[in-house]
Amino acid sequence: MFSPKCVVIAVVFVIPLRCKNLSLSLSFFFAVPNGTQKRCIVYTLQLEIGVNNGILIYMKIELISTGNELLAGKVNTNAAYIGSRLSAEGLELLSISDIGDKKQDLLREFKKAFERSDVVITTGGLGPTFDDITVETAAEYLNLETYSDKKVLESIKEYFLKRPIASISKISEKQANIIKGAKVLENRFGTAPGQMLHFEFKNGDKNFRKTLFLLPGPPREMKPIFEENVVPFLKSYCRDIKKNATLRIFGIPESVVEEMIKPVMREVVFDGLKSVEFGVLASESVIDVKFSVSAADEVLIDEVINKLKLKISDVLKDNIFGCGNDTIASAAGRLLLEDKRTISFAESCTGGMLATAVTDVPGSSLYFRGSVVAYSNELKTKLLGVKVETLSSFGAVSRETAEEMAKGVLGLSNSDYAFSTTGIAGPNGATKEKPIGLVYAGFADKIKTESFKFNFNGTRIEIRRKAVNAILDLLRRRLIAGRKNAASAKSK
Repeated sequence: MFSPKCVVIAVVFVIPLRCKNLSLSLSFFFAVPNGTQKRCIVYTLQLEIGVNNGILIYMKIELISTGNELLAGKVNTNAAYIGSRLSAEGLELLSISDIGDKKQDLLREFKKAFERSDVVITTGGLGPTFDDITVETAAEYLNLETYSDKKVLESIKEYFLKRPIASISKISEKQANIIKGAKVLENRFGTAPGQMLHFEFKNGDKNFRKTLFLLPGPPREMKPIFEENVVPFLKSYCRDIKKNATLRIFGIPESVVEEMIKPVMREVVFDGLKSVEFGVLASESVIDVKFSVSAADEVLIDEVINKLKLKISDVLKDNIFGCGNDTIASAAGRLLLEDKRTISFAESCTGGMLATAVTDVPGSSLYFRGSVVAYSNELKTKLLGVKVETLSSFGAVSRETAEEMAKGVLGLSNSDYAFSTTGIAGPNGATKEKPIGLVYAGFADKIKTESFKFNFNGTRIEIRRKAVNAILDLLRRRLIAGRKNAASAKSK
């Protein structure tokens, strides 16, 4: 018999940052006396439950992507997309696996996935060729039959009739094979439909309800099926709302950004919120500060996001060039448009990349006059008016050449501002005095001409991209400074 003095029961509730599955992790600790020495042995029983309108659930989602190409270095863009979308809906992936086109490997992966996850999503392996084995392997593992769906077969035939193909090939009919009990998920952009299957999975002496989604591998086909079928299914279990925001920064290092925003992360109080997550990511000198907020109250989420944006903006100031999907080019373009100013470029080492970045922004014709790509010294002289003496005395990669290039394209285009680029992107052409990564940017307007020196690291393409970002940021900051000066002069 247990002595009351020797029994200790501790119950710990842990609420994970999930959606409407109000998941609780309960730990019970029983201290039991051991013989006459009154020592206690501790037994631990742990339970995980989720509460959804009175139904006990705990949503665990897993992704399996198939294809030998994934093991040979091809980037799994489907995994990135699915992970991002689930995160945006307040859900998360328990595991992501890349599996080759071997039945035994896929069978083994199905076993692991069904043992630990409630929802398993696969991408790939639904096509007509011999190495497309996902449907037959899933059916084999679940001990279910497949059948040829007449409606799917007809839709495949119609798909081919709309194209310059006489008739459907025999191997393409394989894509009409559906696992018995599965729901067919229409593929409007290809021939292989997706499938959704609910089934009972026995693990030990217990049965668990599982859901399997089979999605095609091509992203163009996978994404619509995922959005129209998988997302609504998963959202039916999700009461909480999750919103993401991104502030984009240029001009200061990632480590400095993190140190600067730490006080903001500590200050903000998140009453009533299940989750607030921060992340700092860097790519080609552009820093993204990402944060996501989860709660049941959308108004509260919006308030917190706006509060975070304001506080971080107060700290990072003009180093922030935009949010979400903004680029430095779109940020600079917006300022040019508002100020009714125009820009032109003279490009050497960037070879038209500045022009590409600017014209990728819709409406850029309202402020972009054009770009001259003058790679050779001859064209620098003939088109831009760079002096032969300048080139011979200082070289093509120099402050002097950069300034004359900018001045030349300013006169040629009659724009308000002009920038130029000249540099050594590598891997050849460097000297001790002029190493790989050295880039000069020239600037000219109707009043003055000046130049800027940069030393970038990275591959050839990385150096050129960094140069593009740096020059567009120079333009952006110049426009901001002009506004501030005008406002200051007006106040006086």
